[in-house]
Amino acid sequence: MTKLALFSTASFIYWGSRKNQSEEIFQMLNKQTQNSIIKFFINGRIIGQGAVLKNGFVVTSSEVFENQQPQISAQINGQLYNYEVLKVEEGIAILKIQQQKSQFNLSKYEIGQNAYVLGTDEQGLKEFHQCPITDSNFTLDIKLVGEEALNQTFPFILMNGCNSSPGSPVLNKNGELLGIISGKFRNKTQVVPSSFFQGLENSKSVNKPYLGLTLKTSDQGGAFIIKINSDSPAEKAGLKLGEIIKSIDGVTIQHGKDVTKLLGVTENADSHVMVVLRNGKERTVYVNLK
Repeated sequence: MTKLALFSTASFIYWGSRKNQSEEIFQMLNKQTQNSIIKFFINGRIIGQGAVLKNGFVVTSSEVFENQQPQISAQINGQLYNYEVLKVEEGIAILKIQQQKSQFNLSKYEIGQNAYVLGTDEQGLKEFHQCPITDSNFTLDIKLVGEEALNQTFPFILMNGCNSSPGSPVLNKNGELLGIISGKFRNKTQVVPSSFFQGLENSKSVNKPYLGLTLKTSDQGGAFIIKINSDSPAEKAGLKLGEIIKSIDGVTIQHGKDVTKLLGVTENADSHVMVVLRNGKERTVYVNLK
């Protein structure tokens, strides 16, 4: 009985300490990010968030600006801001505002790392909560129709149990930006990694993985190559028209869009090993995206 009581007391102290540590992190993040998280509203209802970067750039989810752009207001720490929408494309929207004194520093994510997002509901912003980053290699089970131009899309990292608005910044415990939430898939949160925003800090473009292929889903499963861009990484690697990409870095490709979902998300993000099929025979191809 005494041992059980001691164990219960120790467990209570341990979990109490963990809770206090988490609350300290949440309080620090709230204070540190209040002037670098931008919130988007329609008629007083929050529809998304975004991250303020250097040089007045803002990154958010494309879901926020797919419709009703003129009606969307932007606020930082309760103050209204004018903005210019520079680009809206798959997964991401890029805006420009007046340059801010406070902005996010970028950091690279790691699988298994704890991340922090600011939860929301229709009434506004709630407290930060902790979400583990999980394996980013996955395949889709949706049917694609016709030709899919896939040489300019984003990979995603995934987190379990994270509910927040589109465009919400995903942070580490130091308040550095790991990425932004682009949307949901299979009840998991998809995140555009911050590494793709590095070009913006130098007033350049977003860094996206470029393979140089146009693909469609093969009837045999995999991604069927229907076009190869001249002088592209795909051409340099020796990929051929009519070949079917069956796997990338050991992950099975089921559909055309699987290919660019996996590019740039492995430990060595620039180099990938592909298994391709042609006339019933498989071969291995090494692709360098640099």
